[in-house]
Amino acid sequence: MIRDIDSSNFARDVSRRTRRGRRALVIKSTKCPGGDLRVESALERDVGLMLDIDPRVIELTAQPFTLELQSNEMLPSRQQYRPRTGIKARFYTPDFLCRLDDGSLMAIDAKHSHFIEEFETKRKDVEACLHQHGVGFMVIPNTVVSPTVMEAVGNLHLLRAGYLAPIRLAAEEELSALLGSCSSWMTTDLSSYLSSGRIGLLAGLLAGLLTADLTMPLFSSTSEIRAAHGDLSHLQLLKVRV
Repeated sequence: MIRDIDSSNFARDVSRRTRRGRRALVIKSTKCPGGDLRVESALERDVGLMLDIDPRVIELTAQPFTLELQSNEMLPSRQQYRPRTGIKARFYTPDFLCRLDDGSLMAIDAKHSHFIEEFETKRKDVEACLHQHGVGFMVIPNTVVSPTVMEAVGNLHLLRAGYLAPIRLAAEEELSALLGSCSSWMTTDLSSYLSSGRIGLLAGLLAGLLTADLTMPLFSSTSEIRAAHGDLSHLQLLKVRV
């Protein structure tokens, strides 16, 4: 049983919804107050992980608020809405809310492509309401989520655990010495010089010491990795600005 009592408030508790096809998922987040993101699909999990690792995203929350589209009220949850005579309420809760490094806010929905056409009838109203609250909006379809990318993101996400900090630090020190002599390596060659092997390469990607095209298999025999000089743009895997 997951007891995430330190998690921030959310507009929709996806772990308690009924008549669902599967149970909700909870993923650890370094950017979510309380440390937990509650999501209700594998697609939301993948998008949440990519947002959590993106250096442009400063803060990330799931199910952050509920909009009542007729009145454009932004509510902590749907249960806070007070019915009004003659008005049929229409509700919308985004999957994620991101605070970006430029200070802007972006609400994000992760949707399978076969649901996007149905959502278009509601999208304009959602965008208009969010705009009045100073929040941007975008839909991320499943078609932009690559299994290859998610394999790398999943490994990077796990490596950020606090107890692995000594391993990351040791790898960063080894890499700093090696990159002084050569700025471009085959991944198989560079990993063979590191005491932590492939984990060391992942640590370098997290720290901005290394960069690679994460849309390609990271540890294939033809994969190349380069010095990043502090650049973390290889972790910007989604369009989160409009």
